[in-house]
Amino acid sequence: MDRQFLNLFARRYKGSLILVGIASLLLNVLVFAGSAYMMLVYDSVLPSRSIPTLIGLFFMLVLVYAFQAVFEAIRSEALLGVANGVHDDLFTAVHYATVTRPLRNGPDKGDGLQFTRDLDSIHTFLAGQGPIALIDLPWVIMFLIVLTALHWWLGLTALAGVVVMAAIALISNRRTQGGSRELANITSRRSAAALSEIRFAESALAMGMQERLVNRTSAWEGSFIEAQSYLSRTVARLGGASRTFRMLLQSLILSVGALLVIDGKASGGVILASSVLSGRALAPVDQAIANWRGLVAARTGWGRVVQAVSAFRKPPPREVQLSRPSGELALRDIWVAPPGTQRFTVSGVSLTLSPGQALAIIGPSAAGKTTLVRAVLGIWRAARGEVRLDGATLDQWDAETLGSYFGYVPQTVDLVDGTIGQNIARFDPDATSEAVIAAAKAAGMHEVILALPDGYETPCSGGGVELSAGQRQRVGLARALYGDPFLLVLDEANSNLDSAGDAALAHAVMGVRQRGGIVIMITHRPATLGPATHVALMQNGRLADFGERDAVMARLQQGQDPSRIGPAGAAASNDAGPKGKEASA
Repeated sequence: MDRQFLNLFARRYKGSLILVGIASLLLNVLVFAGSAYMMLVYDSVLPSRSIPTLIGLFFMLVLVYAFQAVFEAIRSEALLGVANGVHDDLFTAVHYATVTRPLRNGPDKGDGLQFTRDLDSIHTFLAGQGPIALIDLPWVIMFLIVLTALHWWLGLTALAGVVVMAAIALISNRRTQGGSRELANITSRRSAAALSEIRFAESALAMGMQERLVNRTSAWEGSFIEAQSYLSRTVARLGGASRTFRMLLQSLILSVGALLVIDGKASGGVILASSVLSGRALAPVDQAIANWRGLVAARTGWGRVVQAVSAFRKPPPREVQLSRPSGELALRDIWVAPPGTQRFTVSGVSLTLSPGQALAIIGPSAAGKTTLVRAVLGIWRAARGEVRLDGATLDQWDAETLGSYFGYVPQTVDLVDGTIGQNIARFDPDATSEAVIAAAKAAGMHEVILALPDGYETPCSGGGVELSAGQRQRVGLARALYGDPFLLVLDEANSNLDSAGDAALAHAVMGVRQRGGIVIMITHRPATLGPATHVALMQNGRLADFGERDAVMARLQQGQDPSRIGPAGAAASNDAGPKGKEASA
């Protein structure tokens, strides 16, 4: 898969890469101008004392250097274009992998942004000097050939130097590869600890836990500094050794050239030219060692990005789009385990709901209620069984389109940084004011929003601290009701509501029922069962009882053992629609 991605990008940016290759060819050829100029000045101009020749050679050299600057700019700009293009091509897929990974594999031990940091490392490396060093490395052979043409002793000395510097590069790779992976892991865990401390700041201050949490986070800080120092020390030492050896090698080649001149086997200009050529031959190796840490980080990040993009690939858009659902919701023997675990928290649940019905799921804590509704919404995948809507499994729908038909209020309502109106509209760029206000009115939140300083334009942060817990929950309800969803799922959506909020919630549920939608609500308050047509009792991940509301509640009040109750309502009857149970509601 790694090679497939490389081939794909090689084809996509073929023109830019060819331009980089041509510019590199011309640049490395023009490098010989400096050495040729030294040889001509030393061997021709000085003996002849010709000022016009010196001026002519100098202006030719200036022209060559001007072209060299132009080609250098062209190459850098082309590489920057490739770096930006690769980043743009991968960003959507990497972001999708970042946000969907916890839904499939469970929460990450770190802050969950490792893939994003990997993409940044790739972009930083491609836009820097690292690729230039790698591109220039093959030209080392050309410089060795030219040095050998001047004299084979010069070529042999330079070759020995290249071998030594290559060994330094291999040592650098071995010492930095594992360290880079460790640093990335520690950085992710360190960020996660800091973010957790920020989210818990209020409770920590209230309960005297701040100092202990700071000390806990400081442990990661120490590990981070240790790993960072190890990498920096390794790169600095090996880089310093490389630069020192390169200067020593240039002096050695000068000495070899001097011996050749003394023996009459070379001219005086060869000494200077060989020194410059040897420095240029070793420069790419030296530069590669200096950028080795970035190369290792980019290479390691590339492997993770390719793996993530392959494992969490966004499904392609479907050619045939199913219409808005309007029929039954059926759960057929579904078994669900939280992502990253093999422990089933929902086991063998089957039930059917028809349009106009509202199901209240009750049961003790950890009975599997929230897991069940997450499977219904497609947030968590069922390990066995299937969820069908209008006869189609959820994966037959486009995820974004299907989500627009759903409304969901989780236990903890999270808002996104923006205005209240944007949050209600789900940040839909095509949202109309009428649709936003209609959703707010359906949640009984319109007058409350108007009472805020800027109304629907009131800004709110991601934590929504500007609003009370009840207001956040009702904004979340308005967001869930935006667009008149067919399926409304409420996971203890009344936990922070007052009596007015409870009334608004009941009114919203009845509104969904009356327009032919389906409602599923998890609740611990018997008083909120009024709008429900059916009740499901969950115990230990299984459906202990299911049926029409009054029948189930009567069995529970009689003290019957739910485990002995048979399938009293394996499928909810269609006569309990918007009108069938209105009197008892």
